[in-house]
Amino acid sequence: MNTHRYITRYNGQKGTRNTFCGWRLCITRQKETYVRYFTDREYAHADKALQEALQTRDAMLAALAGGEDFPSVAARYRKSAES
Repeated sequence: MNTHRYITRYNGQKGTRNTFCGWRLCITRQKETYVRYFTDREYAHADKALQEALQTRDAMLAALAGGEDFPSVAARYRKSAES
């Protein structure tokens, strides 16, 4: 399995309270942390959820490389901003 920087896979266990299955994107800069979860259920498949996490990560890192400050980039990519 490939490893992706800033992205972690979570597989919940049936019969427990933790039934989350999906990917977690976590980037920390300037003592602030951005965390977003991409669930298999929301994107209908683990591969689609991973692709969305990778696209979000790459877009955020490109914006940061372009000189934008982390708090404004993180605010733009928060899930509540999309809804």
